[in-house]
Amino acid sequence: MSRRNVLLIVLFVPCLALIVLFGFDILPIESEIWRNLLRETVPRLAAGGFLCLFMVMKGYGKVFLPKWKGVHLLWAIPCFAVAAANFPFSALISGSAVIDRIDLLWLFLLKCFGIALLEESFFRALLVPILRGEKGRDLFAVLVSAALFAAMHLINLFSGNVGAVFLQVGYTFLLGCMFAVMLLKTENVWLCILTHFLFDIGGTIVTDLGHGPFQDTVFWVLTAVVGVLCAVHIVLTFLRLRRHG
Repeated sequence: MSRRNVLLIVLFVPCLALIVLFGFDILPIESEIWRNLLRETVPRLAAGGFLCLFMVMKGYGKVFLPKWKGVHLLWAIPCFAVAAANFPFSALISGSAVIDRIDLLWLFLLKCFGIALLEESFFRALLVPILRGEKGRDLFAVLVSAALFAAMHLINLFSGNVGAVFLQVGYTFLLGCMFAVMLLKTENVWLCILTHFLFDIGGTIVTDLGHGPFQDTVFWVLTAVVGVLCAVHIVLTFLRLRRHG
């Protein structure tokens, strides 16, 4: 057995232990908000970190070691705008939504990063190249990876709010398409992770750390306008990639 495989096995054991201990909520932690954040943070960080290491060590991690290009940051501005539009600025300014536990912001940010790291590593860094294959099936890779990403969120049906879940499935499919094209354009999964990270911060900071309605009229108008503009940007980029690919 190679040293790399031995190292992966050695690292897999503590990762699995963390996933079990925190994911199955068996630690005696009294605070519900602490328990929920830890349950959503530690397993994802452990699994995401191990997946990244596995891909790099097995030769599938080129997108984790990109050549940074400033032009890619400029290109990604509409995608960053989608993430920014998901922040509840209007509700927080008006006071209809309030953040109560600013002391747990650090743990909340770790949770959002863990989600972005795991999901982008799997659905974009790993799945998109596999689906694309040697024939360069870009459209197939974008749509299927986005569909699988969206379908994953159907597990939230167990929460009982069917309408909210299907709305989530719809916009996560669109986000999945955006992230997939982002990866194809930049060959840089870290930009996908950063955008996903920012999007999740805006979308869950009130529900995780505060209270109150945060998706007001301003939120939805801004989301719609930015979303349409970014969709045009993504479609045009994809068409250019196909034409020059």
